[in-house]
Amino acid sequence: MDLKKTTIKVGILTISDTRTPSKSNIDSFDSSGQNLMKLINDSNVIESAKVVQYDCVTDDVDKIQAKMTEWCLERKVDVLLTTGGTGFSPRDVTPEATLGLVQKLTPGISQAIMNESLKITPMAMLSRAVSGIYEKTLIINLPGSSKASKECLCVVASAIPHAVSLIKDEKEISKQFHKQLDSTTNNESRIPECVTKIACRHRESQFPKISMKSALSILKEHAVLQYTENNKIKYPSIWIFSTGDELESNKDSHGGYIRDTNSVMIQQILEQDNYKGRIFNYGIIRDNWNDLCKHFEEAFNNADVIITSGGVSMGEKDLIKHVLKEHFKSKIHFGRVNMKPGMPTTFVTLIFKDKKKYIFCLPGNPVSAGVCTHLFLLPYLRSVSGKKLIIHSLKAKLTHSIKGLDIRPEYRRSLLKYENGELYVSCLTNYQQSSRLLSFIDSNCLLQLPSSSKQANVESNTIMDVILIKSIENTYIAPILKEMNLCIEIMKKEVITGNTKIEQPLLYSCIEDVLHLMTENIFVAKTEIIPTSSAMGYVSYSTINSSENLPPFQASIKDGYAIKYGNYWFQKSNIFNVVQVSVAGTVPGCQKELGEGECARISTGAPIPPGANCVVQVEDTSVETKSSDGKVEITIAILKEPKLFENIRSIGSDISIGQRLLDRKTILGPFEIALLRSVGCEDVEVYVCPSIHIIPCNDNSAYAISHKLKNMLDVSDFKGNIFSHSLRKNLTNFTEQFDCVYDEW
Repeated sequence: MDLKKTTIKVGILTISDTRTPSKSNIDSFDSSGQNLMKLINDSNVIESAKVVQYDCVTDDVDKIQAKMTEWCLERKVDVLLTTGGTGFSPRDVTPEATLGLVQKLTPGISQAIMNESLKITPMAMLSRAVSGIYEKTLIINLPGSSKASKECLCVVASAIPHAVSLIKDEKEISKQFHKQLDSTTNNESRIPECVTKIACRHRESQFPKISMKSALSILKEHAVLQYTENNKIKYPSIWIFSTGDELESNKDSHGGYIRDTNSVMIQQILEQDNYKGRIFNYGIIRDNWNDLCKHFEEAFNNADVIITSGGVSMGEKDLIKHVLKEHFKSKIHFGRVNMKPGMPTTFVTLIFKDKKKYIFCLPGNPVSAGVCTHLFLLPYLRSVSGKKLIIHSLKAKLTHSIKGLDIRPEYRRSLLKYENGELYVSCLTNYQQSSRLLSFIDSNCLLQLPSSSKQANVESNTIMDVILIKSIENTYIAPILKEMNLCIEIMKKEVITGNTKIEQPLLYSCIEDVLHLMTENIFVAKTEIIPTSSAMGYVSYSTINSSENLPPFQASIKDGYAIKYGNYWFQKSNIFNVVQVSVAGTVPGCQKELGEGECARISTGAPIPPGANCVVQVEDTSVETKSSDGKVEITIAILKEPKLFENIRSIGSDISIGQRLLDRKTILGPFEIALLRSVGCEDVEVYVCPSIHIIPCNDNSAYAISHKLKNMLDVSDFKGNIFSHSLRKNLTNFTEQFDCVYDEW
């Protein structure tokens, strides 16, 4: 509502015994407080609001009240948000401190937060958060976790500006608000019939499958360079969010929930590719029409490119395409691509407030999201960033034959090696399930396989196209060295680093031999434990095994119907009664057991009901009878005879308890971090990164190699300090300053 208001002054007070470090490093400790600040200042979640006060105090009533009193009476904040100290622990005293000050309670705000929180997790009932008014300030208690505090603030954010105007007795603004409210129609509640009537949903996608070549051609048409007033490239700002009722970001997953890995993985792939534009990770949005409309509009107000994962297939909760097309009148340039994995990938544009927006809607399965980020997003962003190399594609010789190709062109996770002057590629596993993040770990490229409509098999020694998905030194540095007919000589010298001492003449034919020496023999012995989300570019200290099964329950691979199948029954009839629904986020085991001739409508990722032994995809069914209002199917017909356990992911089929996730000394990239987050690994022990000094000699060729090495370390997100010097100097001068000294001749 376009009302003229003064800025709403907000104070954020974090209350915790464990998050009260010195002022110099407060940002790294208080993730929830920092996240709330970003939501308010950067995302404008509260209209016309700005954070003017921010601090952390311990769980002590007197200290909490002293800070509240200072901010309310002296600093004159309009809204005071607390985060933390609202639980059942003896030290959780935030509600008591608040109740000791407020003169009026605001139960509606507290109830709204509780109602919405219970929809997300039953554990919300353990919150004792309160809200109220102290003098001219609205005080609201929020949970201590970053995710929960954000969700709770978003519940009441839209009401806060009006609440502040009422508290400050701004009668004219309140009168305008009510007048405008009375004349406003709530269009957000107008959900199209095709979404609300599940029984009427299409059995086949309405979007034609286009080729990868056509999809990239469309993206190329929209990849337009933009410039600032100073004639510099203007990099598009990006918002990323995941959609799904089953997603959560907490360490401890529960019920039918799984952890969100996609938004973090996509963001880190872009950062690893050195994208220089602003990237904001919004996190998780529920599969709700009004929520999607609200958050898309917020994203359009703040970003040029919006990236989503999930909600683009054919399930009843897959609303992304409907919201963009029906609510925002967007143009969907393509809604399916003839590829595996990633077929539902969608590209959309629209004009919003006279500015063009670009939306990439990626599938929800993590492997599909990762593959499509490399195949669609990176080429587009490289193009609008003015880069010449759009797709890192190479030719390589296949080391083995591949039989039984898919009907769709496929991109398999594979390993690329450089040996004896040639590039070789091999598939590491046949288990290429699109939910299995583990298939990325030992891979460094995508092997492009043709459709089975063109050929049945691919023989060994065939020259294949591969696309790089990781920084691989020996695939692009070694050929350069070979062409230059150069070598690197490590002169006989003494290098002391940590507890390692090396004295030997060595000759190397390519840079990665030098890197091998540096990592295997000249390695800093110190380690540190850091948050997994901040570990990109670091090296793991030890082998990491999984402490969980993934999935933790039997889950559906497709949208469709879970049935109790038996040959004897199918011979009698192919008609099944729909007796229940299982959606993503449903608590496993809470459904009733299916009997003969019964089925449950089920969505991708949802738990399999007891008694079901296969899932029939929606494309292989038809509706026989509907409810009187036409919204729900009563019976369905199965058009294709199913197979036992078809489209079911068994417990631990992606990752099992005790399974090796990462080896010691693994460089942590986007896929490795996503894998660790998927099993709740919030922290990881890594090596403290060394400092490296590169000393090129006057020879131009050697200097070029030095430049390549430095660039390679930069591209790989090397976390140490890299120094370069143009003149040869006495190496002993550097051994005291740096962990590793690399000399070229």
